Amino acid sequence: MNKNIQEQIDAIIAWVVLQTEEFAAEGAVVNLGGEINSSVTLAITKKVFGDKTFGLILPCRDSSASVKDAQWVAHHFDVPFEVVDLSQVFDSLVRLLPPLGEKRGFLIKNSLQMLVHRHYSDARGLMMIGSVDRVEYELSEIAGHPNPMADIIPLEHLLACDMRHLGRHFGLPRRILQRSRSLDLNFQGLKRSGLESQPTAAQLDAFLAGDVSRISPVIQQALDPLKARVARLRRLPLHSPAGSPASPSEIPFSDEHDTYDRSIEALSLISKAITSDQYLEDILRLIVMVTAEVMKSSVCSLWLLDEKESVLRLRATQSIDSEYLKDRVLKVGEGIVGKVVAENRAYAVTNVLTDPIFKEKDLARRMGLVSMLSIPMRVGERVIGVINCYTSHPHVFSDLQVNLLTTVANQAAVAIEKTELMVKTKVISEELERRKIIERAKDLLMKRLSLSGEEAYRWLQKRSMNTRKSMREVSEAVLLAMEG
Repeated sequence: MNKNIQEQIDAIIAWVVLQTEEFAAEGAVVNLGGEINSSVTLAITKKVFGDKTFGLILPCRDSSASVKDAQWVAHHFDVPFEVVDLSQVFDSLVRLLPPLGEKRGFLIKNSLQMLVHRHYSDARGLMMIGSVDRVEYELSEIAGHPNPMADIIPLEHLLACDMRHLGRHFGLPRRILQRSRSLDLNFQGLKRSGLESQPTAAQLDAFLAGDVSRISPVIQQALDPLKARVARLRRLPLHSPAGSPASPSEIPFSDEHDTYDRSIEALSLISKAITSDQYLEDILRLIVMVTAEVMKSSVCSLWLLDEKESVLRLRATQSIDSEYLKDRVLKVGEGIVGKVVAENRAYAVTNVLTDPIFKEKDLARRMGLVSMLSIPMRVGERVIGVINCYTSHPHVFSDLQVNLLTTVANQAAVAIEKTELMVKTKVISEELERRKIIERAKDLLMKRLSLSGEEAYRWLQKRSMNTRKSMREVSEAVLLAMEG
């Protein structure tokens, strides 16, 4: 099993579990189309909701093969499902509505399926889980969001190649791994930019990952303005006092009030983690998932300071990129992360590719990282680590965003400090208990076998080596045998 993929699945599951608390949902429903996105989404949903997971198959002039594959997926993950054929309703709408060129069928079908999915979810009190990936989220021009009615969309940060990795992990057959949803990429607009055919999934992945070596300049030039238009659709438009439209640099990454509401939720979730019995690694994964949600960032990473060695180590991220997940260490003062710790203050970058302090420019190009906000995690005045948030397009972070993320970072620092203290206390307590048991066994051997203290201790050591059991286990056996 690929450790990186399993860690990513665990992080996604942790994030979905957190969302269920907000919605107070006991189950969820996924619209199955027989393709990879909805299949992987169903697999994740089933791991969270178990037998409260439901599939909804909504054929709309689809091939019988895709319907059969959707049913196969439901059976594969042992999920009950219903089939509601929308073909006749679709035909009626197409006849009633005015023509809309080649987009007409796609828009009607998409909207109709989402409406039925929403109705089904509400009627049964279930969460509506969307199955959009990063390509759809960043390049589809459906206004507002490709799944505007979904409660949550757990996989919107994943590329097509990431989806295939997860699909193979979940045992999907090749025919489903190779089938993706039709995308609304405004091909007429792309043709005017010089493209003769729709970009392939690999080309779209390469574009979003910033790997320009795998795509032609024509594709790059055609997709750049498309990505910028879609990014604007994801934000609420603001106007200057004079009423003129705001420039792109003035448009916030997210509505300020929405950011505030989400930060309050994040603080609540992290506060719950402080009082829980979760292990440190689980809490770190929770923190990066929550922080990414608050900031709507494409990548969030958390580094912790090793005070003895004066280095920072990457401990958690919600990124699936294998390079980003590798063991990484920075010295205090090295790069932006090291600078933030050394100076104990936040650092924001509009474009990491032009910032002289940012070190990993090749990685940023490949992952499509543009703007960055780095915040120190403090306990009192002591810095224990750093939280980084990256966006996939140029962005100027507002004072409110910086202040709110600082609050989240400090709350997270308390959670980490408390957890590490608990671990240390538990280790010390266990060590003291171990020594007490060994001492009691040694004293008992001295009395029963007339041994000296040193001889009794060596007896325990030898028995431990011969039986390949710990000194504590051997001592407990001695006490059980001689005291019982």
